Amino acid sequence: MNRRQIAALLNYAATLDSRVRRSLVDEHQAARTIDEWAAALSHVPATLADGSWDATTAVRRYYEQHRGDRTARYFAIEPHHLLAVWAEHRHALMNRHTDPVPAADPDDVAAYRAELADTRAAVATGQTSPALYRAALNNARAQRVAELVAGVAEARVYVPADAAQQLAAAGLGAQRERFPELAVACPVPTCRAAARHRCKTPSGRELREHTHDARQQFYARITDDNGGAAA
Repeated sequence: MNRRQIAALLNYAATLDSRVRRSLVDEHQAARTIDEWAAALSHVPATLADGSWDATTAVRRYYEQHRGDRTARYFAIEPHHLLAVWAEHRHALMNRHTDPVPAADPDDVAAYRAELADTRAAVATGQTSPALYRAALNNARAQRVAELVAGVAEARVYVPADAAQQLAAAGLGAQRERFPELAVACPVPTCRAAARHRCKTPSGRELREHTHDARQQFYARITDDNGGAAA
């Protein structure tokens, strides 16, 4: 901000705080205050073109005790208060910024890096808005992407279904089950978990890391009787 913008900002602050108003009564004191504020806030913009920043709004929020800050009760606004708010906003701007590809020759490393640095500095000081990039997909491309994804999801496994089931029962292959004995109900009297449901403790807590031994034995006996597959 320049001296003219600082003077306008202080006049606005004076309407909110009599302490600021009293400090500007003396003409010489007012001039010194404007000079000091202008020096401290030289890299802080008065406003941003995208409307995301306005120094007068920052001043008002200071006196509104924004976020529960009670500092305004005891101290009139100072440059460091605005610097802190601007630093937070600048951090948000830089997080949104994506470096555009410099026009400089990539082989000229110094010029390439200098252009990147200048662009970032312009964003950090509010001289330009962050460069935002979004993938642009029209309806046709979006539909094509959806078709490709659906095709991958619906792709058939090369292993025949009956072979995959046998591998799963044996604990092998891509479709293996960690607890194949869940295919049968648990015979433990204090559990009686139904097929496809985990075993439980007497208190009702599910067992996540193992099943009851009796269920494993029951499953093994059934699969042996049925030639390797549970009914």
